[in-house]
Amino acid sequence: MGALLTFEVRRIVRSPRFFIFTVVFPLAMFLAFSSVYGGHAQDTVTLLMVSMAAFGAVTASISTGSRTAIERQVGWSRQLRLTPLSGANYLASKVAAAMLVALPSMLLVFAAGALVEHVSLGAGTWAQLIVFCWLGVLPTAVLGLLIGLLATGDSAQAMSTVLMLALSMLGGLLLPLSSLPPAMTIVAKALPSYWLAEFGHDALAGNVVSVQGVTTMAAWIVVAGGLVALRYRRDTARA
Repeated sequence: MGALLTFEVRRIVRSPRFFIFTVVFPLAMFLAFSSVYGGHAQDTVTLLMVSMAAFGAVTASISTGSRTAIERQVGWSRQLRLTPLSGANYLASKVAAAMLVALPSMLLVFAAGALVEHVSLGAGTWAQLIVFCWLGVLPTAVLGLLIGLLATGDSAQAMSTVLMLALSMLGGLLLPLSSLPPAMTIVAKALPSYWLAEFGHDALAGNVVSVQGVTTMAAWIVVAGGLVALRYRRDTARA
């Protein structure tokens, strides 16, 4: 599993599109938005930093699923089944790779917050912020893999983009929930993207993560993970 995980990460990060859309784009959005809100309180910029880091993490983790669809289409995943690698390890390596490639986008936004926007946090708070946000990527990493197993090579990118935008907008990462109808708050709290940012807000406040947030995240992981396992077994049965 370790060799496959290393191979997956190297292949993804060598793609120019990865750096442009999943690393550079969230950073550019943070710098642009922070310049607009530059006259506001530092707390506003700090919350914006967390939202843009969460947006970058969601984008990166979901976008990796399109490669799985292409691999299925060209027969690479079928070849892997002929190796000693188990199906569980194959799926786990895909999710782990998605979580690892989400880190650069998050860390770059946090670095820009500290170095460019002068966000000042204690070392413990920074560490808690990074860990909370990174662990919150797990549900979207599983969702990205699910798209890769459901879509074709031609449709995976479009499906990933739609899911990424839906989670980011409805989850309050790109649009503040205060600007949306009150009913949208209920929708947002049912999404993993909302709680990903909330975990970051909890870290800033020095709070433990919300029980509702952990429960919601766990539900997404269990349901999406179950669908991933079911789809993978069907693919294996057809091979």
